[in-house]
Amino acid sequence: MEYIGMIGISDYQQIVTGIVRILLAALLGALIGMERGRRHRPAGLRTHTLVCVASALVMVTNEQLIMAYGSGDPTRMGAQVISGIGFLGAGTILTDRQNRVRGLTTAAGLWASACIGLAIGGGFYIGGIVTCVLVLVIFTKFIDVEHHFVRKSRVMELDVSFDGAKNLNHFISEITSHDCSIISLEYIDLNDDIGFQNKVEKEEIALKKVVSVNLHILLPVKDYHSEILEILEESKGIITMEEV
Repeated sequence: MEYIGMIGISDYQQIVTGIVRILLAALLGALIGMERGRRHRPAGLRTHTLVCVASALVMVTNEQLIMAYGSGDPTRMGAQVISGIGFLGAGTILTDRQNRVRGLTTAAGLWASACIGLAIGGGFYIGGIVTCVLVLVIFTKFIDVEHHFVRKSRVMELDVSFDGAKNLNHFISEITSHDCSIISLEYIDLNDDIGFQNKVEKEEIALKKVVSVNLHILLPVKDYHSEILEILEESKGIITMEEV
C-alpha cells in the first residue's frame, strides 16, 4: 500500500478512528434526514446522510494528509465545504405561485448537516452530537412554538380563491365589518394550479374566472385567528382559503 502511495495506513488506530468518525457522521446525518423525509421535504434521508458523510470524509482526509506530509492547514478543506454546500441548499429553495419562499429550513438543515460532518470528521464528537440533537429539536418542536407566536400575532395572512371578483368584494366587506383592516392585497393567477382531479369541474371553475388573492389582515385583538376564519368561511363564492 505504501508503494502505491496510499496514505493513512501507518497507524492502525488512526484508520479505525477515521472510519468511526465517518460512520458516526452517517448516523447523525441520517437522523436529521429521516425527520425531513417524514415531512416530505425536498432533501431527505439520503441527501442529509451524503452531506454529513462527505463532510466528515473531507476532515478525515485533511487530517491524514497533514499526518502524511507533515504540514498543511487543518481547516482549509473544511472551509471549502462550508462555502460549497450553498449550491445544494439553493436547489431546495423554491418560490411558489403565491410568491412564498419554501425550503429555507431544509437548506439550513443541509448546511447544519455539513457542519456536523465537519465537527465529527475533526474529532469534535460532543459538539457534533449536541448540534444534531438541537437540529432535531428545532425541526420537530420549534414548529409548534412558531405556530403559537403566529396565532398570537394581530397580523393574519390568508390565501383565498373566489369564483368571481364580485365575491371578493363581498369578502372584503365582511372583513371590514368585523373591525379588521386590510394591510395589503395582492392578486395571484392560480387558474392553472387549482387542485381539482375532475377535469370537468376544473374547466367549469376556469370559466368563472377564478380570482385568487393574498391578504394581510390586521385583527382588532390577539387570539382572534380561529374566530375570524370561521366567520370568513361563510362568505359566498370561496373556493379555497388557507392561513399562511
